[in-house]
Amino acid sequence: MLTLVKKQLFGDMLALWYEETGDVAQPTVGAGKRIEFQLIPAAMEKAIAPHRRDTNDTVACKVLHKIWNMEFLAARPENAIQYKISGDANAWLYAAGSSMRNSESVEQLKEYEICDLPDGVQLVMRDPRGIVARQSVRYRKGDRFVTVSTSVENCGKENVTLEYLASFSLGGLSPFQPDDGPGAYKIARWRSNWSAEGRLDMQRAEELGLERSWAGFCQRNLRFGELGMTPVRDFFPQTALIDEKSGVAWGAVIDSLSSWQMEVSRTLDSLNLSGGIPDREFGHWKKILAPGETLESVAAAVTVVAGDVEDVQNRLVGFGQGEVKKSEEDLPIMFNDWCTTWGKPYPPYLLPIADMLKRFPIRYFVMDDGWFRKDGYGIGDWVVVPDQYPQGLKAFVAEIRAKGYIPGIWFEFENAVDSSKLYQEKPEWFLQFDGKRLRTGIRGFLDFRKPEVIGYLAEKVIAFLKENDIGYMKVDYNSPTGYGCDGAESKGEGLRQHTLGVEKFFKMISEALPELVLEICASGGHRLSSAWMRLSSMASFSDAHEGVEIPIIAANTASLIPVRKNQIWAVLHPEDSDDRLRYSLAAGFMGRLCLSGDLAPLSDAQKLIVAEACDFYRAAVPVLKEGDNRLFREISPAWLAPQGIQLFTRRNATQCLAVLHSFENPPPEFAAELSGKWRIKQIFGAENIALQLDGSFLSFAGIKDFQSVAVLLEAE
Repeated sequence: MLTLVKKQLFGDMLALWYEETGDVAQPTVGAGKRIEFQLIPAAMEKAIAPHRRDTNDTVACKVLHKIWNMEFLAARPENAIQYKISGDANAWLYAAGSSMRNSESVEQLKEYEICDLPDGVQLVMRDPRGIVARQSVRYRKGDRFVTVSTSVENCGKENVTLEYLASFSLGGLSPFQPDDGPGAYKIARWRSNWSAEGRLDMQRAEELGLERSWAGFCQRNLRFGELGMTPVRDFFPQTALIDEKSGVAWGAVIDSLSSWQMEVSRTLDSLNLSGGIPDREFGHWKKILAPGETLESVAAAVTVVAGDVEDVQNRLVGFGQGEVKKSEEDLPIMFNDWCTTWGKPYPPYLLPIADMLKRFPIRYFVMDDGWFRKDGYGIGDWVVVPDQYPQGLKAFVAEIRAKGYIPGIWFEFENAVDSSKLYQEKPEWFLQFDGKRLRTGIRGFLDFRKPEVIGYLAEKVIAFLKENDIGYMKVDYNSPTGYGCDGAESKGEGLRQHTLGVEKFFKMISEALPELVLEICASGGHRLSSAWMRLSSMASFSDAHEGVEIPIIAANTASLIPVRKNQIWAVLHPEDSDDRLRYSLAAGFMGRLCLSGDLAPLSDAQKLIVAEACDFYRAAVPVLKEGDNRLFREISPAWLAPQGIQLFTRRNATQCLAVLHSFENPPPEFAAELSGKWRIKQIFGAENIALQLDGSFLSFAGIKDFQSVAVLLEAE
């Protein structure tokens, strides 16, 4: 039996805390309190379904119920607080090795209280050993999610070893189903690979092995995540659960700079979502808490909406917004020289381009990889190549500023290559694994727990940026560390502590240079997490610079990070057809437009197309800054050889942006219904595509292979 013990409204969401009361027939490893946390759309409170008590009369259970008088409960709450202390028993339902949820540690929580906070609610639970666990659910006005974090404090007299700590655990899913909801649930994850970021993987719960057992005696579990300093290498740290029968969707994001884990689990009728620090089984993590010590998890954003998976994305993406720099308020266009000079950002190449680009509204002029190396691959030493900048880098940067740009530069300062002086002379400055330097390929990784490393980088990076009057920095990261390092009680804890050091240094940069625009890049999109987004002004959406798949990836990442931070490259060449130029430029309308490529030799007619694209982008800035996305897609699964069509839309109260891209063998006509009443304000794209706006329907006709058209609509 569930008893409601707390109810709190957070915007359009209603948070509910339930206590389990009454007799429990299922065996447990303790006799503690169970306090479950639920989140529902506030308008749907009356739609909560009365839930069946048991499955005693089902075909599979009725004989045992009759002969042994065995009770087969249909549902039990699972604790909002989930952690495990070494030595405590695992959950008995075949969970060991699959999940560390519902352990004896949780079952020993025998006392609880729920307290109001100025911005939320805190659940406090205690066990007889002196463990105090606190879970805070916080809300900021205007957000469409709550922020959840959990801490464990050792108030006992002996050390304890944590080997699992979840940031959140959302239970009772779905409260709108009276039973186990056969066929009702889908689980969404977003896969990621180098140059193939954000592929939606949505499967039914049953397909993922999350159907309940006939007796409810086995915990089903889907545990996934990321290990290392690239938190978006295989999956984005985000998941969603959709109850299609009730039309409600839940979602969560782990706010991690490095390793993380998510779990979707089920024992009886209800599903549960949880996530946080990777546990000992999955992430090689444990942490010793001495008496008086506390560990707090990373935060998580959790939301619910009467809607679908895209509605969840639109709500959670705000978790990565962060503060906006003054120069970023109007989402300026930028130029990056990587696909122009290919590692030779030298004055003879760049100054003529800087002169040519003055005809376009470009604010950031970014020098990518190559300014610091000559014969070696100088990552780590960061010495300017003197004969390539005869007047010095500072003088060259001053010329860029004089032409009206904010100059930018590329760094990858978290590691060093084996040919660098730093790597060879300071081996003790690097992360170790089993007593030896942790390496990936030719790179070793600086240990950000060491003050001497911070001091070195303060000089090489922060002082360098100040000295040369650089206003934009692109920070890359091209080699994963793996799951951990030495220097703590576990490899996973070593990496967690190192991550805290990295975060501290990035904040140190921002404090020293408050107007510095910071771009995050990790082989393109390997760091597109909310935590990295808040540390930065924008991020490279991918390393897919010129392929036909760019619009597909751009639309994906535009729904997973804030659009204002979704930097998309339009790499242009004089041999490009007009359709190809527009195809590349229009992809940039799904985020931040960045120009690169062979721009100087473009013809006057081609430059006019670029100017038209820049004008269109500038007009669309209000909806790029604030709005919700909707993606209409009919494409084949192969992104490198895509077939079909895609329409990306973004809408706010005053503007609606629609960006159409066709691939091979598209339908000649395509239409989509847009919410609201609109009129066409501006068009950019293939001239043969006919547009028609009929009420709320936007239709396209005459579509051919690999074309694009973008339409900016304004509210009537």
